Amino acid sequence: MKNNFIIILDFGSSKINCMAASKAADNGEFVIKAVGQSAYSGFDDTKFYEPNLLADAINQAINQVEDKLKCGIKEIYVGVPGAFCAQITSEASLTFHSKKKVDADDLDEITQKADIFNGSDDYIPLAGKPVYYIVDGAIKTSNPVGAIAGKLTGLVSFSFMKKYFRNTVAQILLDRGIGKVTYINACEAQACYISNSMLKEGYSIIIDVGYITTNVMLCGGKGLLFERTFALGSGYLASDLCQILGCDFNFAMNILSKVNLNLDIQQGDAYSINGRMIDASQTNAVIKARIGQIAEYVIKSFQQCDKEIPVTTPIILTGGGLTYLRGGIDCLASTLGKSVRLYSSVNPQTNRNEYSSCYGLIYDAVNSIKSKGGLLLSFLSKFGKGDK
Repeated sequence: MKNNFIIILDFGSSKINCMAASKAADNGEFVIKAVGQSAYSGFDDTKFYEPNLLADAINQAINQVEDKLKCGIKEIYVGVPGAFCAQITSEASLTFHSKKKVDADDLDEITQKADIFNGSDDYIPLAGKPVYYIVDGAIKTSNPVGAIAGKLTGLVSFSFMKKYFRNTVAQILLDRGIGKVTYINACEAQACYISNSMLKEGYSIIIDVGYITTNVMLCGGKGLLFERTFALGSGYLASDLCQILGCDFNFAMNILSKVNLNLDIQQGDAYSINGRMIDASQTNAVIKARIGQIAEYVIKSFQQCDKEIPVTTPIILTGGGLTYLRGGIDCLASTLGKSVRLYSSVNPQTNRNEYSSCYGLIYDAVNSIKSKGGLLLSFLSKFGKGDK
């Protein structure tokens, strides 16, 4: 990439973000150099809303970054939203004739043996990433290279992208001259980045509440074990206020910045925006009810998970939907019956929850370049330039 910039494109549920970053250290740290953003109508699990306006939104975000970098973009990493992804895990083992030192080729062979899946009429395989390895049936590790072993077992997470997403986005990027595209499971990248930056090792549950969608993820070691997406987010909070309390949508969205769900509300208390007032008790009750529903959907999502989740697994909240709503995290935790942590970073450049999926994509891209491509597969190298 010119000037060694990494360019990512992230599809949120209400905004498209484009970021340029450069590697700062071999451990995957990076520095963000430019940001572009555009509003759009989002998507559900089958299609983009207002697809005729999607190209303008993508181009607007990319143009802002090109203007700031003062150079054209020819290569890009695209985050595939959870609504357009599928994920599954598979296990494979190697038994050696005698004990030997494990090397990188052994890890590659584990991944290849675990890959028993093909694409389908609707999905294209993206990449396989190791979650963890077990050395001689006893020692669990994320990196067994250098260990002496007679047997090596690995659990590998495989991601798949809906062809609809690839076909839609690829054409727009090709039309503007971006000829090299690498697609990344955005949920996996985000979950692994947050888990690595806050916990380092072990299992973690990541909940990303956005504007109209929520992603729930189970991360274990260095890979994704489970992901689900459902259509609920902060936009529903405002919509509920409109329907139940009779206010307009813009006022409802603005009032969310005033809400504090932890307040001891008294009769007659009100929230006010520019002289317009709304009953605080009713407002809090409406919002708490919807957050309760989000929590119930999180619980139902994990009822579909076939992995055993330790009771001590930390839960981390991110995304722009609830993290800035005062008392939102406490209300979510209350319904879940578990303590919930807020994603945070000591680096001010990566301490915005609404961009945590972008940080994950950058981190993934930096590490994939570090490993000379690693296990991430470029769409163009796999399917041929211009394939649609």
